[in-house]
Amino acid sequence: MKVQWLEKSVELSMLVERITPFFHDLDFETSLEKVQEGYMIQAVSKIPNLRLRINVNVLGEPNDFTVEFLSGSKGRHFSPTTVGYLASMFGGGYLVRRGAERRETLDRLESWFWKHVQMQVADLTRSATKPKRRSKNSRSSI
Repeated sequence: MKVQWLEKSVELSMLVERITPFFHDLDFETSLEKVQEGYMIQAVSKIPNLRLRINVNVLGEPNDFTVEFLSGSKGRHFSPTTVGYLASMFGGGYLVRRGAERRETLDRLESWFWKHVQMQVADLTRSATKPKRRSKNSRSSI
């Protein structure tokens, strides 16, 4: 899922600094890459039975940026044909249930993620606007 924000004046580096702890709190390892368009975060689950990889892209400028949540698993991806074949060979309930549980976990994680990001964007609104400094040579007249 991808969400765009306009006219918020959010300092993107500060937003990224607030997104990474979200994943750390859920026992994910993260890496951050600064790219020309913004930032890319990769989060990999450290939980053995939950092998997930999440990519988050924060791209754009303070007044026009997008946040994108992309999910996948670190394990093998089976085609629907392969899953169907394995299901018929082995009763399949286990594989189907595991896939459903993984999808449900990802859906919950993504829902929590978007709530977190919305709160952070609201908190950081106008963080990119810097107060103008007065130069040393300027004097105010009374």
